[in-house]
Amino acid sequence: MEKKFMLTCFVFPLIALMIVSFFSLTAYADISGRTGRTLRTSTSGCSCHGSRDVATSITISGPSTVTTGSTNTYTLTVLRSGKTGAGCDISTRKGVLNIISTTIHKSGVELTHNDNIPMISNTVSILFSYTAPAIADIDTIFATGLATNSSGDENGDLWNWAPSFRVDVVPPLRILHLTVLIEGFYNPGSGSQVIDTARVYLRNTSLPYAIIDSAKAVLDNLGKADFSFSNAANGTPYYLDVKHRNSIETWSSGGNSFVSNSMTFNFTTSSSQAYGNNLQLVGTKWTLFSGDVNLDGIIDASDLSQVENDAAAGQSGYVQTDVTGDDYVDAGDLSIVENNAAVGVYVVTP
Repeated sequence: MEKKFMLTCFVFPLIALMIVSFFSLTAYADISGRTGRTLRTSTSGCSCHGSRDVATSITISGPSTVTTGSTNTYTLTVLRSGKTGAGCDISTRKGVLNIISTTIHKSGVELTHNDNIPMISNTVSILFSYTAPAIADIDTIFATGLATNSSGDENGDLWNWAPSFRVDVVPPLRILHLTVLIEGFYNPGSGSQVIDTARVYLRNTSLPYAIIDSAKAVLDNLGKADFSFSNAANGTPYYLDVKHRNSIETWSSGGNSFVSNSMTFNFTTSSSQAYGNNLQLVGTKWTLFSGDVNLDGIIDASDLSQVENDAAAGQSGYVQTDVTGDDYVDAGDLSIVENNAAVGVYVVTP
């Protein structure tokens, strides 16, 4: 009898200790957050907190397009009237998540809460970072949010999924820092030109010189502009093909490459910057020939006729025949077109 009593005295405390330990571990797991509850890996959500509550608003906000390898900030917002606390589980398919808000921690590849996160006016915002993959892709950020009574148990808690947030991961833009002046728009006395737009085409340097990308930008009064390209590659040579609303299309003299997503090119320093030396010297700067108002690749009688007609009609404003960019079609425009038509200026390409 004594042995049986001793065994009973030993077993019951052990069982009690195991039960207490189990509930302690369960409580600890709840306090420290749970992972594997987003739609990336599960359709059960936070089932231990009851069924899904669509009135609990869980939203992800942040950039929907990011560049490869970049790190960006996102916000998870939990909103539910009548609730005072929150929890979360955040995951993604391909990128890397990290904490910003100190109320969450990283568990494996996912983010979850440290403890019940206090709400202010029934809402809380949780900041985290997302680092995009090194190659272009389409990714998704998932989240499950919890709204609680801050009571320490699961009674009355509510949960919902955030709408899956698509992230387009794209290559970084290649930036061309271009300087180009327009003959009729440029004033050599002041060293400035009328501000206007231009478009640059990137072309392969081998036949048939296919267009790889194009970009439009505003040339400032010094003829400078940054053109952004999404399809260009570093280390690949491209012809720069510049077009303006009433100037001769002009190509760079050779292939030019982006290095670390950047390229700088200046057409104004020498005629040799253009293919076939096809530039006009105005003062000390080399400029694009003005006067191709019909953009057919040659300055001739047809361009002159259009300018004459508009000058006679007193045409004004942002029109194709305004070769000087002063918003009036007059003798100044006619003079430039006549001079260039007389020498037969035309597009020169490889």
